[in-house]
Amino acid sequence: MSSIIWRTSIALLLVCISSMAGPQISVKQGSFKLSGMVETEVAEMMKARTAITQINRTLDHLWYSHFVGTLNFTAQPNDQLKICGSFEFKQYMNMCTWWATQMNRGAYNLGDFLYHDFFIREAQGIFSALESKVFSLDVSLGLQPYKYNTESREFGEYLFRSGTYPFLLMGEFDRPFSRLTGLRTAIASNLEFIDIKADAFVLTERELRPYWDISLAGVSAVNLFKILEIGGGINLAHVIPTNDKYVTPDSSINAFIKDSALVWDDANQADVMTYDTGYYTFKGTKVMARASIDLFGIFGLMGFSRGDGSFISDLFGPTGGTVFGEIAVIGLNNYPKSIQPDANPLGYDTLAQRMPWVAGIHLPLWKLLDECDIEFERYPNPYPNNTAMVHWVGLPLPYPKNLSTDYPLDRGPRWYWSIYLKKQVLRNFTIVSQIGRDHLRWEMPMPYYNSNYDFEEAMCKPDQWGWHVKTIFNF
Repeated sequence: MSSIIWRTSIALLLVCISSMAGPQISVKQGSFKLSGMVETEVAEMMKARTAITQINRTLDHLWYSHFVGTLNFTAQPNDQLKICGSFEFKQYMNMCTWWATQMNRGAYNLGDFLYHDFFIREAQGIFSALESKVFSLDVSLGLQPYKYNTESREFGEYLFRSGTYPFLLMGEFDRPFSRLTGLRTAIASNLEFIDIKADAFVLTERELRPYWDISLAGVSAVNLFKILEIGGGINLAHVIPTNDKYVTPDSSINAFIKDSALVWDDANQADVMTYDTGYYTFKGTKVMARASIDLFGIFGLMGFSRGDGSFISDLFGPTGGTVFGEIAVIGLNNYPKSIQPDANPLGYDTLAQRMPWVAGIHLPLWKLLDECDIEFERYPNPYPNNTAMVHWVGLPLPYPKNLSTDYPLDRGPRWYWSIYLKKQVLRNFTIVSQIGRDHLRWEMPMPYYNSNYDFEEAMCKPDQWGWHVKTIFNF
């Protein structure tokens, strides 16, 4: 732990010095703009679980850290076309190797298990087909970060951060958005008392198997008087498969039997057993509804605005006073259990088992913080939030094994929570922290087919939680 604290302290010191003394590093050459971000994060899992090499273990006071560098560019050849790209480098500590789980005795330094990734964060072209004071029409193509619930900081975004069958939820600290690949058509209308926006998508799957299938989605929202916003959406996941055998595998392990009956066979003059059979599929329809109320908007009707220097504006801050929520149905069709003893015994019998929801509030703190967000989520999945069957063997089945021997497989609804804090200290230096229990998964460099890979979320019990502190230097 001492080496983690030492490295983090040095990084924080360098970032503070740079942010105070250094000029803002921004390159503009005609229609080209270059920017970036450096993030240094330290975190501690106060209590969590892991299962490596089939060892079920609880980890206490496990420290780890991240270093993330992002380089962004924007090019605008003309008034209608904009090209956006972003590259991200991440250095992280693999906290779930077999050696780490064996050596964990309370606090443990994982400085010997450093790994790194380099990947494309954004690569899209945006064409403005029509733009006026009250109406706009944009068409985007490529890899695009996307967020439809602007209020959430940890949970939600269920349309795109979930697996339909089996029912899975994904999440990552301070990255409450989706990484979508495909075509987006965005329409927005800004009138005096009402704002309307709608996005239509043709997407290809790159996050969860089976890859490259086509999904069709739509998201819309209406904002009234800058106070009340109501939104909804639908996602037809894997509706156009690139290979039917991957989306709906016709193997015996993926088959289910819903019912059986004895039927008289005239040809054989005997009763014959018949079966109502089918195959599980990754296809599914997801729907979402959300709403938010900005209490500061009431003062906006009286002439106040955020950032105007008034006492009311200082009290509420940039986001304070907003209450929000989101609910979804992940898969409109029930998922049958098989009555055959050696087949899949797990199923989703009711819509309630696939209806996650989140509620949150941005607290006003009068200049003490820029943001203070509190969120609670109910995850009704009766089975582990585990991607093993999806990534390991490519089947749309809940994972049939229990990775924590002291916690029953049928876990019932689970509650998650998050307290998110943010403060901009200097012009280009920000501190972000979070305390909570979310859907974090261990970062691991091993391939999915390796038996050492841990596919389940790290915090599945009510007493498991952790904290993060991150500094952000923008240039």
